[in-house]
This record gives sequence, C-alpha cells and structure tokens, in this order.
Amino acid sequence: MKKLYLWRSLVLGALLSALSPLALAAQVNITGMFINWNVNPSLEIPQSSPGIYAVDIDFSSGNSFKISTQTDATSWSDFDKGTLYYSGTPQLGQWVQLASEPKSGNCKAPGTGRYRVTVDLTASRICFTDAQLPSTAWSGTLPLLHINTASGAPITSKETYLDATYYLESLGAEGVADIGSAEAPLTMQIRGRGNYSWSGFDKKPYRLKLKEKQPLLGMNSNRHWALLAHADDNKGFMRNFAGFTASELLGMPWTPASQPCEVVLNGDYIGLYFLTETIRVDKKRVNIVEQDDLATTDVDGGWLVEIDNYSSDPHVTVSENGNSSHPIWFTYKSPEELSAQQSGYLLNQMQQIDNAVYSADKAAGSALESLVDFDILARYYITQELLDDCESFHGSCYLNRNRGEECKWLFGPVWDFGNALSRSGEQKFVWQDPPFRQVWIGEIYKFPAFLDAVKAVWKPFLYYNAGRLTSAMDDFASRIATAAACDACRWPKYGNPDELYREQQARDYIKARIKWLTSQWGDASGVESVAVLPADDYTVSISGRTLTFTATRPMTLPLSTPDGRCRLLQLTPDAPTVVPDLAPGLYILPSRKLLLK
Repeated sequence: MKKLYLWRSLVLGALLSALSPLALAAQVNITGMFINWNVNPSLEIPQSSPGIYAVDIDFSSGNSFKISTQTDATSWSDFDKGTLYYSGTPQLGQWVQLASEPKSGNCKAPGTGRYRVTVDLTASRICFTDAQLPSTAWSGTLPLLHINTASGAPITSKETYLDATYYLESLGAEGVADIGSAEAPLTMQIRGRGNYSWSGFDKKPYRLKLKEKQPLLGMNSNRHWALLAHADDNKGFMRNFAGFTASELLGMPWTPASQPCEVVLNGDYIGLYFLTETIRVDKKRVNIVEQDDLATTDVDGGWLVEIDNYSSDPHVTVSENGNSSHPIWFTYKSPEELSAQQSGYLLNQMQQIDNAVYSADKAAGSALESLVDFDILARYYITQELLDDCESFHGSCYLNRNRGEECKWLFGPVWDFGNALSRSGEQKFVWQDPPFRQVWIGEIYKFPAFLDAVKAVWKPFLYYNAGRLTSAMDDFASRIATAAACDACRWPKYGNPDELYREQQARDYIKARIKWLTSQWGDASGVESVAVLPADDYTVSISGRTLTFTATRPMTLPLSTPDGRCRLLQLTPDAPTVVPDLAPGLYILPSRKLLLK
C-alpha cells in the first residue's frame, strides 16, 4: 500500500493536524516530529480523494522538510530510496512539480507559518495554501452565522419549524453588516429542507424564516432564506456557484443570490454553508402576480411550478407524449392550494405544452412558441449545457407565468446543480443518453426557431461573458478555500479539503464544454455588429447611451448588461421608461440585441 511521508527536523514537536475526509484505497503516513534524529510515531491519514493527500503543518520552527512515498521508512536513509523533491520556494496556491532526483534534496515551504500541504501523487505535484484551524473551529475568513434553537432542540423535521434566534458576525467581510449580537439575537424559525440532500447526509440543509426582513450577507432584504449544505458537491463547491453565475451572465430574468458563510448551530460548528435566496413570488425574486390560493377567477397567473422528480409533492400530472410510463409531475409552488378552476387551468396548460412539443409542426410560429418564451428558454437551456447538468429538465426545473392572455410560460429560475459536472467521456448534449430522463428538451431542440434562439444568445455570451464565468470561479474558490478545509475537517466523509485543485477540475470541465458547444453553435464572429430585431410588445429607441422603452402592455422586461448582470425594467403603456447613462457594450433584450458604442 502506497503511503506518503513528510519528515522534518524540529527542536520541539510541531502542531500537525490531519484532514481525513474520505478513506479510499491508499493511505498517507505523515511523520514530522523528528527530534535529535529520533522519529515520533507517524500519523496516518486517508486520502482526501484518489491520489490526493492533504494535511496542515506548522512550519514556525523551520520550513525545511523531506517528502517520500517510501513504505515503512524509519530513518533519513530510508527516505533517500523514494524521496520526492522540488527546488526553490513555492508561492501560495501554486502547484509545483515533484521530481525523484536528487534523492537527498530538502524541500522548503513558502515560509515559517502554518500551511495546508496538498500532494497530488497522480500528477506528481505539491501545493501550499493557508492552513486551517482545528476541526472544532471555524476559519474566520467568512461571515459567521450563529443559530440557537429553543432549548437547543435538534432539527429533525422538514415540515415543522422550530423557534430559534440568530445573529450574524461579518468578521470584516466586504459589504456585509453585523446583524444582531450574542447579547441581542434576533428571532427566526428553522426547519430542514431538501430531498436526498436532507436524508442522505449528516451535514443537513435548512430553511430559515426570519421574524423580520433582513439584508443577510448584503443580499436583498427578505424573511425567507435557505442554508444549502452542498454536502454532495465534491467539485470545489462550484456546481451551484457556476450554475448561478452562468444564469446571471446569460441574462435570466432573476437568479437566486447566494453567499458563503460558516454556521454555528447550538454552539456546534457545522461547517461551510451557502445562504441562498429561496424561489418564491416576490417583487425582487420571481416578479409576477401572486395568485390567491383557491381562487376561482383570474386563474391564468401568476404561476410558479416545478417539473419535479418526486410524486409526493402536491402536483398535477401529464403523461409525456401520451406515454403513461413517463409521467411529468408539475409541483405547484404558488399558489399553494388549488381550486378546481386553478387545477384545471394548470393541467390544461401543461397538456397544451406537451402536445405542442411533440407536434409534427415545428415551423416558425408553432403552437409551442405561443405558449413558451423561446428566448428565456434558450438562456435557461444554455446554462444547463454549460454545467452539463443531466438532471436539468428532470427535477428542480421551474417555470413561471404572469397574468394575462398574452403572457407566455418562462423557464426558470435556475436551481440545484447537484448532478452537474459529473459525466466523463464523449461530449454530449444534456438530453443525449442522460442518467436522468429529460423532459421535453430533446424534442424542443428540433424546433428551428428554438435553435436560432439558442445561437442568438450563445454568441454574445461567448464574446462577452464566457471568460467572466471561469474567472469568477477562480475568485470564489480563493475566497472559500480556508473555510472549505475547515468544513472538510468537520465532515470527514465528504467535502473539499483541496479546494483550489477541485475548482481547477470544475473550471477545466466547463472550458471543455464551452469549446464543444462552440463547435455546435458557432463562434462569436459578427457579435460586434448585432442587428436590432423587431418585436411586437415593446419598442426601444436609442439616443447616445440612453434607452427609452414604450410598451403595449404592463410587463417586466429583462435587460442583460455588458457586465453580465440582469436589470428588470417595469414597463407600462402609460408612460415611457427611460434608462440613461449606460456603459458601452452589448445589451440583450427579449427579441432584441443593442450595441452601444
């Protein structure tokens, strides 16, 4: 069995804390307390992932050491038989190649501080990052959310809220304010959430309901939040982050905001979490009419529903293309209780969409285009393709519709990329040989008008925002790396102790997807001179860098800006909407693309 050793010459025993997130085939032996040429018993830790070994070491007494794969080494001479070596002093966060010669060479850490040492034996390289605090402590590099349930009661239910208090320490995070304090905590309720993420992991996700709206972690003020654990994300916690970021860069009408923090529950540090806006009807979230429960009139909107992979939630059912073996469950989120009129309307709409998807008529102006907004669907679909999310049209796939006969169903917002970035081998579309059955999308792809919409959205994204996606991943990984390792200490069965390496894998995966999708949909040539396309429901005029909108009906219009953000414009037929002082670049609207110079 291959083992990895690290030996050091120290006057006093150094602090060495091992990280053991997952026991696999091989193991690591770390020995460091080398005193007067006598070796203290070695510390054996499992791999963090195949070929990856990680440990925290305090180099304050000296930064020279030797590292070897020699099994059962008991002296320096044994090390010479299998020493790994690199020259020079590495920089934090940078991989350095290891060589086997010269066998007797000493290695040096970046300095005399405390560092996380990660060794990739498969690629023969080593990396140093900031070390983590002991597993009983948080990193101190991210805001800290304290939650205390009444009487310290455990959270065991996804249905029943427990009374609790909370306070948030910003710990110097930019743009984040302290909320409450240990002496004056605020009131909230908490319960479990999720399906497999709730039942399959010790690290649980939670649903929060604050007594009063608060702008937690600098996000829009609200009462309703989710604490996502991402215990199943071994891709550097990049799945949801990359998916949400792609959604924003592609100009989806609204994407849930999410920020990392560490959480202490009833005095127990429970790791790195991602505080996330929940999907709900709200002026600053899914901005549609909020339809009353059990309404009998005006039942055409607003609607917020989910294509679900669980039949236990309240839903209506359509057999996909008439095949009773392929039920599509549409879980209704808003309204929450349906009258006969509401249930009938929702079922009829979903059946109409299914009929239109599988209609032989796929020419321009098809029935499907009158029901579903192809532009928004294209943005949603490209997001899923970038992440290779093979569960994208299977579960956690949301649709919404505003009130009004002229309104169409919009796909989105995005949610839950837990099965993304997972396939290997030949590049394929998400609907080709997926591990989960994909609803509709493979058939919708056959509509020429939809493919045209995909290409029209793809090219500006590729030109302006593809690089922003991967650079944002780099920045986020650096931001959470220390907390990610603390999280892995807290939850040794899973996690991301080698955050930077795992993020690199996720980033490379998405870069490969971008390259392949470009071969399918074309490159960014011609983007600089995108033409203005006609539309029927609104008009826009350009004067310098000011846009003036007029609308034939009340509507929410998504405006994707060159920096990748999405502004929601509230248009009415009563008066023009003026958007002044815009930066130069490409602006994307439903049915239009505008280039301001």
